[in-house]
Amino acid sequence: MSASTNRANNFDALRLLAAALVIWGHQYALMGLPVPLIWHNEPGAVGVVIFFAISGYLVSLSWQSDPHFGRFIMRRILRIWPGLCAAVLLCAAVIGPWATTLPLPEYVQHPATRDYLSNLWLQTRYGLPGVFGHNPLPHSVNGPLWTIPLEVACYLCLAGLGILGLARWRWSAPIVFSALALAVQWRYSPPSGQPMPEWSFGLQYGMVFALGATLAAWSNLWKTRRWMATFLLVACLTAVHWWGPQPFAGQAPLLGVASLIVLWGTASTPLLRHAGRWGDFSYGLYIYAFPIQQILIWYFANRLEFGAALLLSLGTTLTLAAASWHLLEKPALTFKPHKPLHPSGR
Repeated sequence: MSASTNRANNFDALRLLAAALVIWGHQYALMGLPVPLIWHNEPGAVGVVIFFAISGYLVSLSWQSDPHFGRFIMRRILRIWPGLCAAVLLCAAVIGPWATTLPLPEYVQHPATRDYLSNLWLQTRYGLPGVFGHNPLPHSVNGPLWTIPLEVACYLCLAGLGILGLARWRWSAPIVFSALALAVQWRYSPPSGQPMPEWSFGLQYGMVFALGATLAAWSNLWKTRRWMATFLLVACLTAVHWWGPQPFAGQAPLLGVASLIVLWGTASTPLLRHAGRWGDFSYGLYIYAFPIQQILIWYFANRLEFGAALLLSLGTTLTLAAASWHLLEKPALTFKPHKPLHPSGR
């Protein structure tokens, strides 16, 4: 969920779209309402696909421009952890004490409260003691945090390929994408009579990240032929969707979305290219929205109409995301290490 170094493109707007899809989809689930589906996927899943596709493209370009493991990892840390720390501490130290049904000393001393801090080192924990137990989706304080370890795993895999000298080879990303696609096909084509395994979002989002990296590696082929690339991708993925083998054929619409997001994210469209003029709020929207939605449902006892609850959630979360960007995330990014001007580092 990294920021682009060149802001005169559409990526800020598309990241905001992704965050809005996640918030919109979660509002249904959190209020106990049926969640609408987009190509058999919840809106939040489509939003996460957009995030991973953009991240795969931009983070791969980041490695290509400065293939140094230490600086690469530090940039990722400075982008991910300041906001993550704020979101985890907001839930544990503010929302939890306010919403818990336990006496405050008991809440503070409860093992689950300390265990919730495991989110800071990417061991996902959802619940806090006595918090949101009577909400339609009970006990989950910040559900979307589970995707952050997957994102970091993608960063580490890219860095690992870089250390081996493979990230500069243009075929490495397509090979990784193909391997993950084959893994999806094999895993979800069990022999007759065998149960279907649980869906692996790690495989799915890893495949999308690798697709973004593939488009980065071969950008010289499509950047000046964006409309032709769009036509060919839509035609190929439509054919796969209708005539390809299941379950990979079912992933074709999401892969189409991921591809088009990258192709047109690199464009510079009037209005869209100015979406980030006040800051990159998409990550904040993603990590703060779920607890805000839960606290509003708890506070109003789920009596708000869907539209009012969604607007209130969006407004509150956007305010918090803007504050997080300007007071925490953007200042943290000023510490990003830069590539030395000369090999000597001078």
